Amino acid sequence: MPNQTVRNRVNPWRARLQFTLLALLVLFLALTPYPRAFTAAMRQAETHTASREHSAAIESYRQASELDPQSPLPWLRMGEVLLLQQRFVPATVAFLEAERRGGAAEAVLGLGESRAGPGDWASAVHEWLRALALAPEDPRTYVALGRASIALAQFDRAENYLAQALQLQPSPPDSATARALLGRLWVGEKPDLAEAAFREAGDDDMLAVLYAVNAEQSPARQALLLGIAFLQRYELALARHHFERAVALTPGDAEPLAYLAHTLDQQGETVAARDLLERALEIDGDSTLVHYLLGTHHRMVGNSEDAQAALWQALLDDPDNAALRAELGGALADQGDYLGAEEWYLGAVSSAPEEVDFHFMLVHFYLDHLYRVQDGGLPAAQALLALAPDDARTHDLLGWAYHLSGQHDEGLVALGEALNRDPDLASAQFHLGSLYATVGQHDLARHHLQRAIDLDTDGYYRNRAEMILLDLE
Repeated sequence: MPNQTVRNRVNPWRARLQFTLLALLVLFLALTPYPRAFTAAMRQAETHTASREHSAAIESYRQASELDPQSPLPWLRMGEVLLLQQRFVPATVAFLEAERRGGAAEAVLGLGESRAGPGDWASAVHEWLRALALAPEDPRTYVALGRASIALAQFDRAENYLAQALQLQPSPPDSATARALLGRLWVGEKPDLAEAAFREAGDDDMLAVLYAVNAEQSPARQALLLGIAFLQRYELALARHHFERAVALTPGDAEPLAYLAHTLDQQGETVAARDLLERALEIDGDSTLVHYLLGTHHRMVGNSEDAQAALWQALLDDPDNAALRAELGGALADQGDYLGAEEWYLGAVSSAPEEVDFHFMLVHFYLDHLYRVQDGGLPAAQALLALAPDDARTHDLLGWAYHLSGQHDEGLVALGEALNRDPDLASAQFHLGSLYATVGQHDLARHHLQRAIDLDTDGYYRNRAEMILLDLE
């Protein structure tokens, strides 16, 4: 049964950045006779950072940079905060300023992170090779180059970099990262080494994957399962590698071809993906999976009518498949056919009534398109809350549905409960700030909108919150 690919864009290297740059901060403040005002501004910035008050932290770092224009430290720390927010362009500017002020390898390491964040791995390698020249014994640089080499499918080179990193006595976070990456490189061909690496890294997630794969006897099936596991984790270079192995081992099987095509779609190689999907159809024109992934391909490239046709063909073979119904609902929504989309989203929920993800899709459909919010979206949000009462996101969506329906008091209660359960939920902060702006409580609106700006890492709520704050001014 086809499953939806979930993109996990959480940066796994944040802990390492915070660890190293915080250590640098302590070193600078302890050993350098900075003016008292400068150290006070830096400590204030650290307090804001610890509270995830990122905008205030950046402002304090700017003040510190004005108090000591020659110091690279405020710009290094500012760049780290911007990386935490995934604001990669201003992070690049901050690290360039830090380098200009003598930040040396620390600044160049940060520059590499700001290039890697949006996926420009070639530029990241360029920066990290510069960092390596500046500090050839720093294990962090080798770990970074190992990450980049994996993303660029240069697996032998990655293994060498990561082995070098471990020889240089890295910090615990860097050691765990290096071992987890080595385990990923070994998992297909050296399972014993991979298991040891995952254990040393504390990577229980990949250990579970390894055990599931080892239970299979067929090498082709093992490669396919590894490809699916890496695809689900959005580690695309590794997913592609294992799907290519599966295709080579079973060239007459449509399933690995279809998954390889889907991976190429995620990597932006849509023409090659379409060619592989056509080959898969030639092998097995009745495959539900192939028609499903062909439908997702057409949606991705904007061919809504072709997407509908492919998904409909898949549904003929598996009419009760909730994922297929939801995907067809999305294809219809793309064309503005909200009546048809609603029917298929409701069908997905009815096919898998206990699967919370399909309820989330239904509620988002109503609220994101402002379609039948009161008659459809609000009851759907109430049903979602009943299914997942402990999830802050369900309270958030219910509060937003109340607000959009004009029931502001009920919305305040639900959104307050969402933030009680998860104060760092950016969407709830934005929704509550928007509600307060609507009812004229502008000070409260500014507070929550600012929290949304600080907490959001995708830019969606941050950009909308900034627009409302401008209107309030």
